[in-house]
Amino acid sequence: MSQVPPSLFPSEHWTSDSAYITARSMKSSFGLGAALGVPLYVTLLISSKRARKFSIERLLNVSTLSGIGVSGVGGAVAYSRNALSDAATLKQRRVELVYSASQRREDDFGTIGAILGLILVPAVFYARAGLLDLTLGGGTLGYGSGFLTHHVQSFLGNTAGKIREPEIPSTDPRMRRR
Repeated sequence: MSQVPPSLFPSEHWTSDSAYITARSMKSSFGLGAALGVPLYVTLLISSKRARKFSIERLLNVSTLSGIGVSGVGGAVAYSRNALSDAATLKQRRVELVYSASQRREDDFGTIGAILGLILVPAVFYARAGLLDLTLGGGTLGYGSGFLTHHVQSFLGNTAGKIREPEIPSTDPRMRRR
């Protein structure tokens, strides 16, 4: 009789905590990739021995692909880290992420930047690239700039503050809902 190989996602490791931590890591990694993709592209363009022309379409593509690529790497790293952690550690990490004011402000700034990028980039560069490149690239550039704005503000001393964690309900029978 043949044996069944082990599951790719063992249920004891792929819990909702692990999924949340992995998704959170991928979101932060996407912002990092979107913010770093454009400067790396411009550096590559300047340092190239061949004379290459600057292209808005290529810049938007690089922004989108760098965000997606770094997001995938961040998700893989987070998943491998989660697979090696026990359930209590995963629960503690998730609670820290859920109640982190810095993470919440990073999300807010990234979302506002993405919406502004979705609106402004196609409006300004309408004739320079295709509509798909303009919308995806604009959203990615906006998300990256919001991500960068949050981290620059944090670096300059404008911290996001603290979020108070809720109290854990008591096991006292008088405190139960009726």
